[in-house]
This record gives sequence, C-alpha cells and structure tokens, in this order.
Amino acid sequence: MSALRRCGLMLFLALFYGLSWLALWTISFYLNDNGQQAALLLPQGLRLALLILLTRRYWPVIIGVETALLFWLHTQQLQTQWVILASVWVSLLPAWLTHSQWHRYTLYWQRLLLLLIAVSLNSLLQMALPGAGLPSPLTHTLLASLTGGVLLIPFIYLIYEYLKQQHLQNLLAQNLSNPPLRTSLLVWCSLFFSLAVGVQISLSPDVERLLLIVVFLPNVVMAYAFGWQGGVLAAILGSLLITITRQMSGAFHDILELELFLSTQALLGIGLGIAISRQQQLAQRLNRYRQRLEQELNRRRQLMQRLVSTEEEIRKDIARELHDDIGQNITAIQIQAAMITRRPEPLLTTQAAAQITQLAQRVHHTTRQLLRQLRPPVLNEMSLEKALHHLADEFAFAQRGIDFRLDYRLPQPPTDDTVVFTLYRLVQELLNNISKHANARRVRVRLTPLPGMLMLEVKDNGIGIPEQVQEGFGLRGIEERVHALGGEWMLQRRKGTRIIVKLPTNLP
Repeated sequence: MSALRRCGLMLFLALFYGLSWLALWTISFYLNDNGQQAALLLPQGLRLALLILLTRRYWPVIIGVETALLFWLHTQQLQTQWVILASVWVSLLPAWLTHSQWHRYTLYWQRLLLLLIAVSLNSLLQMALPGAGLPSPLTHTLLASLTGGVLLIPFIYLIYEYLKQQHLQNLLAQNLSNPPLRTSLLVWCSLFFSLAVGVQISLSPDVERLLLIVVFLPNVVMAYAFGWQGGVLAAILGSLLITITRQMSGAFHDILELELFLSTQALLGIGLGIAISRQQQLAQRLNRYRQRLEQELNRRRQLMQRLVSTEEEIRKDIARELHDDIGQNITAIQIQAAMITRRPEPLLTTQAAAQITQLAQRVHHTTRQLLRQLRPPVLNEMSLEKALHHLADEFAFAQRGIDFRLDYRLPQPPTDDTVVFTLYRLVQELLNNISKHANARRVRVRLTPLPGMLMLEVKDNGIGIPEQVQEGFGLRGIEERVHALGGEWMLQRRKGTRIIVKLPTNLP
C-alpha cells in the first residue's frame, strides 16, 4: 500500500508539474516572445521552489518531466537551443545547498531570506552556464532567472506553508496561531488590486507612469501590516497589475524594462516584509522577556516578604525561648541563691546547690538549642563532609535498619559560607522529612561538582510525597532558599522521592 501510494503521488506530481510548467511557459513566452528566455523566466522559478520544498526522492520526477517538455517544445520549433536543457540540471546545486541548510532555520522570514539567496545563486549559475550558449545577452538570462525566482518562489513557499498548517490543523483538530494566509490579508490584497486596476483603467497614457505609485504603495502598506506574507502577495498582485497594464496600454514594451520593474517591486515588498517580520519577532521576544522580568520581580518581591516574615517569626521564637525557658530558670536560680543567703543550713544549702546545678544545665541546654537553630556549631568545628556524616549519625539510620549512604564527590569544600550553610540545612531538612514521613529502607545523598555549580541529590525508596501535600514537608522553604541563591531544584515522585538541587559555587 505504501508503494502504491508513493506511485500515486509521483504520478500526481508529474501531472501537476507538467501542466503548471506549460502554463507558466506560455505566460512567459507571451511576455518576451522567446522560447529560451520563457523557460528561464517563470518555469525555472517553479522548478527551483519545488526542488527546495519537496524531499529529494521527488527530484527525478521534476527533472524528468521538464526535460521531456523541453524536448517536446524543440520538436514543435518553439525551442531552438539544446543548451537550455542545462538549465534544469544547474538548479540542482542551489536546491541541494538550500536543502542542507533548511532545517537549521525555523522562522518564516529566515527561510524566506534563504530562498532569496538560493534565487540569486541560481540566477548567477544560469547566466554562467546555459546563458553562455544562448544568443541572448547574459544580462537577459540573469534578469529573467532572477525575476522568475523572485516572483514565484516566495509565493509558492507561502502556499506550501498554508497547506502544511491546514494539514496539521486537521490532524490536531485545533486552530494554529499565526497562519500564513489570513482572511484579512486576502481581503486587503483584493481591495488594493481592485483599486489599482480601476486607477490604471482611468489613467490616460500621458500619466501612466503614476502606475509606479499604484504598484509600490500597496507593497509598502501590505508589508507593514502583514509582514512577509503581505509583501509576497502584494508582489504577485503587483506583477499581475503590470501585466494587465502592458496588455491594455502598451506600457513596458521593452522586456528588460518589464522584468526589471517586476523584480524591483517584488524585492521591495518582500524585503520590507522580511524587515517587518524580523521587527515583529524582536518585539515579541522583548515582550516575553519583559513578562519574565515582571514575573521574576514579583517572585523576588514575594520572596523578600516571606524572608522578612520568617525573620520576624525567628525573632519571636527566640524571644519566647529566652522569656519562657532561660528567663524562668534564671529567676529560679536567683530565688535559690536568696534562700541560701537567708538560711545557711547545710541541708538546705545542698538542696539549693543541686537545684541551681540542674537549672544551670537547663539554661545551657536551651542556649545550645538556640545556637543550633541560628548556626550549627558543627560547621565551625569540622569540614562539610564530616559535618554531613555527623548529621546522618544523629538520625541513627543504621540502628533503625535503614541503608544510608553519603556519596561526597567534591574535590574541595565550597569557599562560600552561605553555600556551605545552605547545603547543610537542605540535607538536614530532607533527612528529617525522610525520617518522619517516608518509611524508606534505603536513603542516598550525593554531592557532586558541576561547572560553576554544585549538585545535591537526595533520594529514597519510601512512600513518596503526595501530590496534593507539599507545605508540611518544608518544600516551600527549600524552594525559596534555593531560588534566593540563584539555584534551581527539581522534585521527582517515582519509586520514592528524589530531590535534585543545584547551587552556584560563587555567590554575588
């Protein structure tokens, strides 16, 4: 079935290309009354466009059909120079070069610019090879090839993109944004064309040069309003208008003048369209950057608010600890000391001394707890690797039958204290979550270097974090801490929980 379908496509392409080529050759022959130059005008534009836009397996069909048509024209005495057959093969080089670069560029205006480069290269090759063997001047060959390519190739590309998007729209069952052909574009092009024809009919032969304004003005307006699509359609309609003018009033009787005017107005519209499309793309990119910047500023603002709120909460907690625990213990010590002063009996003194010792131990313990909350003292006493091992020992994973492994691969510890403190706090928070909620039997912590960054990976084989529950596991705090340092983090819920954190090594 695939082979039969391919044969059907080949047959359809051969029929379509043959009829289209003959129609375009007839129009070109009517314009310049030269069979060789007619083949170099519009038909070679169709050939080069299809060679570029279609896959290479269709190239033999295109080459074979055109070669057969040229032989037939020669038998009918409409084609007198065999060297024109070389024109078919010359187009393969620019088509192949364009084909090899086509998928590197994805934007419409970029591909359109690539097509214009292919047209220029093809025109130079046509002038150098077939043109040298034709009786016509080389400039005629160059201008005919350039005019046909500039007129037809962008228009065929526009139709090709429209058909491709229509096919994708049918497959996806949804409307695609920014279609190549829009209703408003077609309406405005038709309106300009109708007005131009009306103006051309009403103009007297003495002022027919005002047709320049009638042709060029729509090109500028359509390119400005619709980008490269408007420029391409305006170029085609302008060419039709010039042809009608030549038929009705006899203007542009010189073929060189006609081709020069056709190519000039087409290049004007397409060039303006490319510039406008490029400007629109830059404007859209700047708008996306502006929206991202606004989102980042809002996120930073919310982060600062949470940091201020967190700082106030920490101050309240410390004040409460100082008032409720240390303050009460100090008051009790003062009372016991006063009792010793008033009643110096040995038994009471011994009891008071014992209570003072106990209260002092409580004050010492509370003080150490507060210091651990502010900054773990272990970071001042040992390296980060040893501190992480010490932290893991506090959770007593081995005694609980949990397989814990710390894979520390940093060749040297981070030089920034903030990074060291953050890594320690992140591991502490994540191991605390695993110890309380994961019900895991295997825990892995890995710390590896990256170019300009450090990567912390903590994973377990527990029950995982529920999708709808995140706040209670301290993930919001981890995310804010990481983003505040310019890092990034990722949470995976598959066969347990896996959290990857990347932090820059050098903070600003």
